[in-house]
Amino acid sequence: MFVITGAGGRTGRAAALHLLAAGYRVRAVGRSARRLADLAERGAEVWEADQTDAAALAEAFRGAAGVYAVIQPNYIPGHPDFGAFQDQVAASLTEAVTESGVTRVVGLSSWGAQHAAGTGPVLGLHRFEQRLSALPGVDTLWLRAGYFMENLLPHIHSARVHHRISAPFEPDVPLPFVTTPDLGGRAAEELATGTWHGTEVLELQGERDVSMREAVGVIAKAVGADDLTYEQISIADFHAGLRAEGVSVNVADMMAEVGAALNSRHTRMEQPRTARTSTPTSIERFIEEEFAPRYRAAESE
Repeated sequence: MFVITGAGGRTGRAAALHLLAAGYRVRAVGRSARRLADLAERGAEVWEADQTDAAALAEAFRGAAGVYAVIQPNYIPGHPDFGAFQDQVAASLTEAVTESGVTRVVGLSSWGAQHAAGTGPVLGLHRFEQRLSALPGVDTLWLRAGYFMENLLPHIHSARVHHRISAPFEPDVPLPFVTTPDLGGRAAEELATGTWHGTEVLELQGERDVSMREAVGVIAKAVGADDLTYEQISIADFHAGLRAEGVSVNVADMMAEVGAALNSRHTRMEQPRTARTSTPTSIERFIEEEFAPRYRAAESE
């Protein structure tokens, strides 16, 4: 039996579905049993637990052959100290692993987590790696995921209405775009096979590196918008825009740091691209299957 934390999220749900389809028993853990109802219908055992409740998580982990450990990858916009929240969840997950006796963990991390500073919210994942990896007798594999293709979806309104996509990234900086289903599927496969020992890191770099300029070009072709352009905005303007949307100073500072880290190449992949560090979904397929249908649906409203 494998335990999937964050089973109501994108990577957790994908991991659970992958394992269920392969015939494994799955215990899906999330804050709301209602959000996990579809997994229950597919045969998962649903376990409702808050990610900061170490005792409840320990009970959920007990008897498991392995655990997929997730701190929610999306920042909480209004949080006054998101790093402290990450540390609280990391401590809870680590305590639960210790108390339950689990010896195999796949943890969700991010590219750039090798650094102890200058990476925004990824710094919390660096600390998570350090904390959990210190446990004796636990084989831990950290999946350092690249830049999620799903981050393009919030740009649909601007693409449709303003004919541009704006971000603080340099137009041609290479981004290792990955999809959350590919990441969840890989987490499931690694949990099931358990071929590593001790603590290992696996960077997941997507099908290929893609710049924002290239990604917007793919979008333009898919939706038939020849005038769609990419606009790099300054880090300061990006920060100001987040604040105008109600994002806390703490979180806005973190997200601005992400832009600076990518532009300076401080955040970068270190492992060579191989079959194991790559994932299958191309930017073209994601845009055609996920972005374009939402774009067209918004157009028809």
